[in-house]
Amino acid sequence: MKPITKPPFIVAPWLTERGIDLSRVPIDSILRQALSPEDDKFHSGCALLSSMSSAGRVEAGVFLLGLLQHYREDVARLTELAKALSSFPTAATVDALSSELRRVKGSSSTRRYLRRIIDTLEYFPEKLMAEQVQSLSTDPKIGVRIRQHLSALIKE
Repeated sequence: MKPITKPPFIVAPWLTERGIDLSRVPIDSILRQALSPEDDKFHSGCALLSSMSSAGRVEAGVFLLGLLQHYREDVARLTELAKALSSFPTAATVDALSSELRRVKGSSSTRRYLRRIIDTLEYFPEKLMAEQVQSLSTDPKIGVRIRQHLSALIKE
């Protein structure tokens, strides 16, 4: 297979012989996408920020955390953000997602979001999330089903 080479007139340090280096891609336009009122732009912005976070771009993960507050009343977008945050396993992410489990009341319209948070926490190393999950699994402010899912996380 012939290696990818960039044309000499393109000066883009994020284009390498191996393809796109997400650790070097400019982030500005992607941040604007994640703030777009258009759903398709928002979704692609979140996906790119998640990929950048996986590639070591801490600022992408921090921005995703900030979007949890920005979209705090939009359950569909919060669900997408919870999925994207699986790429940013930090104590700050665990704290933010735990706060969301306490803040958002369970209902038919929020069930998917709350379940997505649990799925995201499941991706994280146990030592990072175990203490918070243990606390949440016994918190009476959290619905019984969610507590059961959380209890299952720490038993696995």
